[in-house]
Amino acid sequence: MIQAQTESEFAPAGKPLKGWHVLLIMLGFFGVVFAVNGVFLYHAITSFPGEDVKKSYVQGLGYNNILAERAAQAELGWQAEAGFQDGDMIVRLQDADNLPISNKLIVGDLRRLATSQEDRAIAFTPGLDGEYTTSVGALASGQWLLRVNVFDTEGEQVVFHVEKTLLVP
Repeated sequence: MIQAQTESEFAPAGKPLKGWHVLLIMLGFFGVVFAVNGVFLYHAITSFPGEDVKKSYVQGLGYNNILAERAAQAELGWQAEAGFQDGDMIVRLQDADNLPISNKLIVGDLRRLATSQEDRAIAFTPGLDGEYTTSVGALASGQWLLRVNVFDTEGEQVVFHVEKTLLVP
């Protein structure tokens, strides 16, 4: 004769799982998920400086003008070099024939890629043989972005724009 078992062999020992236990487990799980997301959100907001380009939407509307300016700059064939020497930043400009470009108004900005707290606007002083210098002082080590604008003779319109990535040891 076969005997029927009254208790399941797989039943856990101890108290049975009730509805409020499941509720507490679910609330605990989603509470941990929300807490972790909150920590990630806080660090994302406080560590990112925001827009890389000011008024990016407005600039996007005039993108055809930007393309025309880039084409005009490419026709010039100018070249730029940038680097550091004795605590000064030096930018060298050459035209399409590798001749130095002198006596231009040059301004720019130096940006630290890791943070926006050390960004600064800089103005260059013309030197000899297409060299333009400025004193930047001591810079923190790391990667920096130099944006240089060369203006026309009246100083009203940018005729040459270049971006250079510089590494400070």
